[in-house]
Amino acid sequence: MHRRKVGTAAACLVGMFLACLPQAAYPETGEEAAKENRIEARSAPVKLLDLPLLDQDGKTVRFRTDVVGDRIVVLDTFFTTCGLICPILGAILMDLQDKVGDRLGRDVVLVSISVDPLTDIPPRLKRYASQWEARPGWVFLTGEKPDVDQVLTGLGLYSADFADHPSSFLVGDGKTGEWTRFYGFATPEQLMERITELTGKRVTGGESSRKSRSGPLPLTTRAPER
Repeated sequence: MHRRKVGTAAACLVGMFLACLPQAAYPETGEEAAKENRIEARSAPVKLLDLPLLDQDGKTVRFRTDVVGDRIVVLDTFFTTCGLICPILGAILMDLQDKVGDRLGRDVVLVSISVDPLTDIPPRLKRYASQWEARPGWVFLTGEKPDVDQVLTGLGLYSADFADHPSSFLVGDGKTGEWTRFYGFATPEQLMERITELTGKRVTGGESSRKSRSGPLPLTTRAPER
């Protein structure tokens, strides 16, 4: 019950935030997308660096080999003292882990990387993960700042001022190297749809499992009304 209430409440806030925030607060969506309240999905060049990071349990993990591996990944960035955007991203992933079901931690992994590693040490990540009722297969990462910064740079998610980190999701396949970046507050349904597409491509040897999507990215959709 608590999980559903939190997720639903956060989803309802998405429309309000997009309507009320100044355009500069989410420049990564682009001027037109910001004005029209759209969610954009674009093919993203990603470089997975195999640097050591720390998870919420204080365990040292290699980003590329241990965290991503050959799995399908949904990734966002956050910092634990954020009170505006990060809670919405967290609630979206909390709902998404329900949709992923028993695939979570096996062939699908959710990854949240702190952009403030100097503050967000593992015990803080552990408390933050508990707030979102994160289950095994949803990994929260921090580490030495130079290592975290390099990993974020490889993902195209680094910001010199961590408070200005992009409100976006990356969805990709660690096996094939195909990645999509969702700009704005993608819904759990949209993220799950991309997971399903990537899974289908594995089965069909690279061809999209959705015949209706024959054109290339970018894909632009309007955010759902709340």
